[in-house]
Amino acid sequence: MDFLNVRFMKRQSLFMKIFLSFLSIILLFVSFHMISFRFFTSGIQTEIIQYNRLMLKNSVERYQTHFSRLKTLLFTLYNDEKLVAFNRQMVMRPDQDVNFWQAGDILKVVRSQAYNPVYYLDNLIVYFNKPSFVIEKEGTSETSMFFASFYKNALYTDTYWKTQFDRGIGYKMHAAESFAIRTLDSETERQLLPITFRLPGGNYQLIAMLDASSMMQAFYGGSGENTQRFMILNEDGTVLYRSSGEITAGELPVFDSGQDYKLSGDYYYFIDKDSEAKLTYVTAVPYAEIASQVSKLNYSMYIILAVSILIGVAASLFFSRGIHRPFKQVVASILHRKPELVPVKIQEFDLIHKELYGLIQEKEAIHNDLLNKKSLLTSYGYITKLKSINSDINEWKDIMVKEEPYVIVMYQLHFRELAAAEQPMDPDRAAYYIREYIQVLMTERFPLSHTFQIENDQILSFVTVDEHNAGSLHEALELLKRILDRDRQLLLVAIAVSPVYRHSAQFNEAYRQVLEMAQQIKPGEETQIITEPAPAAGHVAFTQLQEQELYAALQAGNAAACSQLTDRMLDLLSKKGASLIQYRRFAEGVAERSYQIAETYGSGGEAPFQQRELELLKHCFTREEFERFYDRLFEACAEKIRNQKTEKDHTIEFVMKCVETRYAEDISLDMLADKLNLSSAYLSVYIKEKTGMNFSDHINSIRIRKAKQLLSETNMIIHDISLQIGYRNVTSFNRMFKKLTGMSPGEFRKNQVAHGMMDELSGQEA
Repeated sequence: MDFLNVRFMKRQSLFMKIFLSFLSIILLFVSFHMISFRFFTSGIQTEIIQYNRLMLKNSVERYQTHFSRLKTLLFTLYNDEKLVAFNRQMVMRPDQDVNFWQAGDILKVVRSQAYNPVYYLDNLIVYFNKPSFVIEKEGTSETSMFFASFYKNALYTDTYWKTQFDRGIGYKMHAAESFAIRTLDSETERQLLPITFRLPGGNYQLIAMLDASSMMQAFYGGSGENTQRFMILNEDGTVLYRSSGEITAGELPVFDSGQDYKLSGDYYYFIDKDSEAKLTYVTAVPYAEIASQVSKLNYSMYIILAVSILIGVAASLFFSRGIHRPFKQVVASILHRKPELVPVKIQEFDLIHKELYGLIQEKEAIHNDLLNKKSLLTSYGYITKLKSINSDINEWKDIMVKEEPYVIVMYQLHFRELAAAEQPMDPDRAAYYIREYIQVLMTERFPLSHTFQIENDQILSFVTVDEHNAGSLHEALELLKRILDRDRQLLLVAIAVSPVYRHSAQFNEAYRQVLEMAQQIKPGEETQIITEPAPAAGHVAFTQLQEQELYAALQAGNAAACSQLTDRMLDLLSKKGASLIQYRRFAEGVAERSYQIAETYGSGGEAPFQQRELELLKHCFTREEFERFYDRLFEACAEKIRNQKTEKDHTIEFVMKCVETRYAEDISLDMLADKLNLSSAYLSVYIKEKTGMNFSDHINSIRIRKAKQLLSETNMIIHDISLQIGYRNVTSFNRMFKKLTGMSPGEFRKNQVAHGMMDELSGQEA
């Protein structure tokens, strides 16, 4: 062994060659570093000054572009046809004749622009002089109350803005001030930069409240203390905006023509002008800061150089020994088995080469052993594939032997109907990509987590938690929810999270619990995170009276009445907090009853509700989709019943045609009986027997259906609607409307208006 140690220390040993190679690389990098550092430090101060000049110039260009964009926005909005038409009403009509509903159209336009992040607007205000009120992103308000309560500033009062109607026309930028902004749930203070615009003779002006601080952070590239010394001046030299009190207009030095920076006192002042807006932009950088940056850089570079050399030498020695040590052990082992010396420059490689034959023999033996076990491994592979568990069984073994706190997360995938898509998505492929993303997301935050796909539509994550990362799981799942919601048109995901378990023996209990929690998913369009088991919602089913109503309406072929009945049941399901599964079970029961009723009117022909349509029920996830399902179901059943009745009874056909076309007239059973040469008593019994509804019920059902249409689509008053659909007494109309719909006509109209606004807002946000 002494002989070997002497040879290893020679220059031609592997250790010395590796160590000298590392040192050569270190010397090469040190030389390159020193040369580069000399060139770099010679012009660092000039580069810092140039950097500040370019930074201010770029900021000026950004501000200039943004102000031009805002002018275009204000001009376009000022000439918006809806705003012009609404203003014309207020100028030319008395206040009581003005249609203030049109303000809602203007509100939509104002809101869409005010919430557009590209404009950096805190608010966009339409200020009307006559009558005195404003339209802003939150709604409408009286001007004095708005500027005294919601956007409060001692300078910019309601009186100040009224005086702007007496100034010249066009655009005007006002000095930035701090506003106390109050909303329904909070009160904040922001520095806002107002810009106004008005055309000649205008009864209104536009006020754009710019978020000055956000604009500075976005447009001014400075950082640290520089951002505290930024200022914008008007053409007359007054301050339009400044980031803080550390810089004032009085401190500015006199700049020579063409000069854009100057050292004055303890500061370098940089200046640039916007020729179009006639604004001056100023920033001040302390001279000591530039000098200190150069000095710090020098010290830092020397320290980094020294540390780099020390680390490089230490690393070279460490890695050289680390690489050499295993070779030394291999050589010792080989020499122990076959003591033989070969006179080569690097002894280790020569000895390894001589022993390769023995290693090959061992490899062949192992290979033969694996071939003998091939059938066993193949069988195991088939079993794993059948179980659809896309993971190594060793991962399960690692999980089961650990006794650490853990959480089970179940992802239940519900795929939507994709038949209308140009390129339908493969659910198996989609589930695979979702599993891969969940694996990456969880592993980044929880290195000991494991994610498995246990079914085609089920993914399971095993997450080890402790007091340090327990809160990170909720953040990770919220991030996953936002990602999955981007594909909400394709699938709905229920994420069930178990409580913390501490023993691997409780895994089965945890798994059963998350399976039950995943069934609690509610109807909706977003991914739902379920963290606690919820009590089962009460059972919802038709009462005996409702069963009779459904039977009578279907017999009459009245799909609208059936839909009204199920709408009330959907309201009850929502009130009880029913799960998506309960919605579907109830729908299956309704479909079965409807199918049976329709079948009683004869066999033959296509069934009104085929198995394919029942399959579509599995892709209903929202209330609107269930409503469309019921509409399609009832229309199909009612159509079949009507067809059968039409073929068999021309008397009922005549009666229903008269009711549908002459509901607004003073139509009576006696009049129809006279036309059919029947007695009114006999005709009344006949209609009830054939349709399941009285003649008066048919009349009222059609009238109320028409009333709902007029309440939703027109601005007619309730009294006029009552007369138009055939009720001569508005009290009778109100009583019948509430009986059939569960609410008064006024309540129905308010609900329709609220739903309409919600849909429009949702469309704008999308």
